[in-house]
Amino acid sequence: MRFIHIADLHLGFRSYEREKDFNPFFSLQFAARYAIEKDIKLFIIAGDIFDRRDPPAFIQRGFAHTVKKLVQNGVKVFILTGNHEGAPNPMRDIHLDLYDELEIEGVVLAKTIGYYRLDSLNIITVPYPFKRNLLSKDEYREKSEKEVGHIMNEKIFSGIDYFLGKIDRKFPTVLVAHLPLSEGEVGEEKYIYFAADVPVSTEQLDRKEFSYIAMGHFHKMQIISTKKFGHPVVYPGSLDRINFGEETDKKGFFDVEISESMKKTSFMFVENPFARKFYTVRINNDKDIDSIQWDRVKESIVRIILSGDLQDEKLFKKLVDKAKKEAKIFVGMEDRRAVQNNIVRSNMNLSISPEEAVEKYIKRQDSAFAKKHREEIFKRAISFLKEE
Repeated sequence: MRFIHIADLHLGFRSYEREKDFNPFFSLQFAARYAIEKDIKLFIIAGDIFDRRDPPAFIQRGFAHTVKKLVQNGVKVFILTGNHEGAPNPMRDIHLDLYDELEIEGVVLAKTIGYYRLDSLNIITVPYPFKRNLLSKDEYREKSEKEVGHIMNEKIFSGIDYFLGKIDRKFPTVLVAHLPLSEGEVGEEKYIYFAADVPVSTEQLDRKEFSYIAMGHFHKMQIISTKKFGHPVVYPGSLDRINFGEETDKKGFFDVEISESMKKTSFMFVENPFARKFYTVRINNDKDIDSIQWDRVKESIVRIILSGDLQDEKLFKKLVDKAKKEAKIFVGMEDRRAVQNNIVRSNMNLSISPEEAVEKYIKRQDSAFAKKHREEIFKRAISFLKEE
């Protein structure tokens, strides 16, 4: 059995307002084309399709267009709800319910812990759990949020075990879950509200029946193995980059295959060529200006960080002006020299003497008068420093 494992698409997320030519569907369309061209018959989305619970109509339409193309080419689409499109109240309608209402053959929506059979594959599902479902009930109102989180996790695992008792054991079983993992690494998505989550552990997920554990929620791609049975617990990470913190992160999805004997699971990461590109130009000295990758500047969201002293300030200004013109998006220049100097002063630990500081300052002055009278200016400044 072969399938695509993708998660955290966050369609509709705009990194910068100036992303005028950014197409939010290129990345998803690339994944869909890959599935169709490779004749893969199942496309599993492990939560967070959209960036908000009520996405704009054009975002919903773009996603629906891709779903339609997949189904028309014989690819089933399995959708698990995450924290961005799920509802705190499981009885509340969400926009994805339209796929159930229309009864589109080949599209399955999972909003609760459950069991599904798709061809020769068992799927156990755990959508993102909202603690407020329990907090709203009388028997839990006196408990702390953390206590409720642990109770919720216990309910999750009792649900998993219940549905594992119903699987067809002739076929491999996959767990699809949108959950934080205690052994996992949180990426740049930590700005949301992961502090409120109660993570699960690989030990809790380690069931003999699972051939593959398809996770969503963490934006950094990572693979963790369970200790007892050695099952892969896999986060494909977010499909696109959201900021400079993900500048070097690989973005994409997994192509997964489970053998008929269920003894071997193989998976390959497929990198997304349409992910946003970020480029931090770091300048510590004049030589760094010559090493800038201008081809990369043209296709990236760019920032410049100045951390060291420069001999040629005019050359640096030309660099900034050129970056503003050539970068796909230029977000600004940050001068960290003043910050570093303040830190040094606050520690009462000057790394250079006052005389050296004066000398450096004078050397950075570009006026004709300063260049001509540098020695005299330096001598007078030092004499003032020595006066009591």
